[in-house]
Amino acid sequence: MSQSPTTQEDESQAPAINTCGTYAVSGLASGRLSFTPAEPVYPEDNEPSTAEVIKAAYPEIAAVAGWAEKIVAVANSLQIADPGWLANVMWFESLLDPSKTNASFGCTGLIQFCPNSGAQKVGKTTDELRRMGAVEQMDYVEAYLREYRGRMNSSADLYMAIFFPIAVGKGPNYNIYNWYLTNKGAASAARYLEANAGIRTAGDYQSYADRRARLPTALRTEAVAAL
Repeated sequence: MSQSPTTQEDESQAPAINTCGTYAVSGLASGRLSFTPAEPVYPEDNEPSTAEVIKAAYPEIAAVAGWAEKIVAVANSLQIADPGWLANVMWFESLLDPSKTNASFGCTGLIQFCPNSGAQKVGKTTDELRRMGAVEQMDYVEAYLREYRGRMNSSADLYMAIFFPIAVGKGPNYNIYNWYLTNKGAASAARYLEANAGIRTAGDYQSYADRRARLPTALRTEAVAAL
């Protein structure tokens, strides 16, 4: 998954989308997948994840001094309700490997910065990002997400800010595949599916990511607000 389209030739013509990541599989085959909405997981005390909670859930983060604390600081700066959501999405996008690179499209890093979109937006090349350690690269995760500050009120909004920003706040039924079909044509839409596990809607992505999350994916206040 990522911040710009799956095919680099589309990047300059599309909104900032980052679609191509670690869990991508053949979309033409996986387009037959049925995405069952994942039930949101609430923290027992409804409190956001602390650095210690993040370390317990993700030993990969605990192994890097200061990383969990940096995730909390970045989340707080961006007004993300639960820092655990940020850890979850970085796990989903890159398996928490700051040098992880998509072989097909060159997207790299913790949130899979694409060369002509995400990386360009934060003023770095993918090579520069790839050489950074996790804590340093968090500054660029924050820089990428800064324009969505205050708008990432659910884990789904955070996911879309990274994967397909025009879907932020538009709910789980927003159809990303139809955006490609309408704006780029059938061939581009097929390439999108091929790189993104058959994910058609924002809800598909949310379900796919939530099922792999190690930390809670929602706060109970979200459920109350939906009533």
